[in-house]
Amino acid sequence: MRRVFKVTSWLPDLVVCAGIVLGVVILLAPRAVGLDVTYTAGEFPESDLKSVSAPWFLLPMIGLVIMWGALRASTHAEAIAHRLRDPFGALTLTLSGITIELVLVIAVMMTGRNADTVARDTMFATLMMILNGLVGVALVAGAIKRREQAFNQQSSGAYLSMIAALCTIGLVLPRFTTSEPGGYMSDSMEVFVAGASLAVYIAFIALQSSAHRDFFVMVRPVARESRVHSGTRVSTSVLRRTILLICSLVCVILLADSLGDLLVNALRQSFLPVALQGVVIALLILLPEGITAIRSALGSDLQRTINILHGSALSTIGLTIPAVLIVGRLIGTNAELGLEAPEITLLTATILVSTIQFGQGRTNLMHGLVHVMLFMLWIALLTDSGIESVSAPAAALP
Repeated sequence: MRRVFKVTSWLPDLVVCAGIVLGVVILLAPRAVGLDVTYTAGEFPESDLKSVSAPWFLLPMIGLVIMWGALRASTHAEAIAHRLRDPFGALTLTLSGITIELVLVIAVMMTGRNADTVARDTMFATLMMILNGLVGVALVAGAIKRREQAFNQQSSGAYLSMIAALCTIGLVLPRFTTSEPGGYMSDSMEVFVAGASLAVYIAFIALQSSAHRDFFVMVRPVARESRVHSGTRVSTSVLRRTILLICSLVCVILLADSLGDLLVNALRQSFLPVALQGVVIALLILLPEGITAIRSALGSDLQRTINILHGSALSTIGLTIPAVLIVGRLIGTNAELGLEAPEITLLTATILVSTIQFGQGRTNLMHGLVHVMLFMLWIALLTDSGIESVSAPAAALP
C-alpha cells in the first residue's frame, strides 16, 4: 500500500515533466505538434508580426499544462512556506507566482501587435481579481463559517499604502503626463518609475522580514490549529520541494512563448477585446494562490490570507512595472502603462474601500459582499462596448 501511495504521489509531477518535454519539442521542432509560425514584415521594424497556425486543441492544451504547472509550483512553494513560517512563507508563495506572471507577460510582449498594453492589462486584471474577487470570496467564505475574523491591521495598512502609492505612479500618473501621448511615459519618467518601484518594494520586503516582522503575524490558538490542518502536509525535505518547484517553473517558462503567440492570434481572429489577454494571464497566475488564500480563510487564518493576497498585489506592481520597462527597452517595445478613465475610477474605488474595511482589524460578511460587487463591476466593464471600443483602435494600428 505504501508503494502505491509513493507512486501515485509522483503522478502530478510527471505531468509537469511531460509539460517540459512538450515545451522543448515546441521550441526545437514546432511543426512536430502542428505549430507553424511565420513573420510578416511591417512598415517599421517594431511592427513586425507573428502569424500563427496551429491545431484547435493546442491552445487549450498548453493553457491547461501551464495552469497545472502553476498549481504544482504553488503546492511546492506552500510546502516550503510551512517550514519557513510567515512572513517568509507567504513571501515564497508570492515570489513563485510573480515569476510566472513576468514570464507570461514578457512572452506576450514579444508577439508584436497589441504588445504595448499587455503588461497594463495583466496588472490591472490581477489587481481586480486579487483585491476584489479573491479577497471578496475569502471574506465571504470566512464569514459564513465564523461570522467575524480578526487580523493584524498593521499588515493591511502597510500593504494598502504601498499598493496605492505604486499604482498611482505606475498606472495612473502616466495617463496624465504631457511628455508623451496616451498612457506612455518619457524615457526619464520610465527610469524614475522603474527605479522607485523596485527600490520601495525591496525596502518593504527588507522591513517585512526584519524590523517589522511582527506586523504580518497574528498568533492565536485557532490560527495555529488551522495552519496544521488546512495547509499542505509537509512530509518531504525542503530540497526535494525546491527541485520540484524549479521544475514547475521551467515547465511554465518553456510553454509561455507558445501561449503568447497562440493567445494573441486567437483574440485577433475572434475580434475580442485586447484586454482579455491580461485576464487570461491573470487567471493562470492567480488560481493556485487563490486556492491557498481561500483555504486559509476557511481555516480561520485570515492573517495568512491577507499576507498572500495583498502581498501578491504588491508584488504585481512593485516587480512587474520595472521588469516590463526594462525588457521593453531591450526588445524595442514601449509599454503603455496608463489606465483609461473607467479603470482609474474602479481602481480608486477599490483601494479606498479596501483601506476603510481593512482598517478596522475585523472583517465580516458585508465587507466581502462589497468586494464581490466591485469585482462584478469590473466584469461588466470588460464586456461594456465603451471599453472594447477603446481597445479597438489599438488593434488597427500597423
